[in-house]
Amino acid sequence: MMRIWAWPSVLALLTAGGLVAGLVSDGLGDVAAWIGLGIPVATGLWYSLRRGD
Repeated sequence: MMRIWAWPSVLALLTAGGLVAGLVSDGLGDVAAWIGLGIPVATGLWYSLRRGD
């Protein structure tokens, strides 16, 4: 069961961390927000484009 939820949980934590970093910090926090919010979006794009194969 844990194998099924491992990566979605990681993506959820990245998203939450990116949102918090974007709201409460500047400078390096902005970079952390971009990374934390960009990785889940990039993952979704990757799998949506890959699905057409």
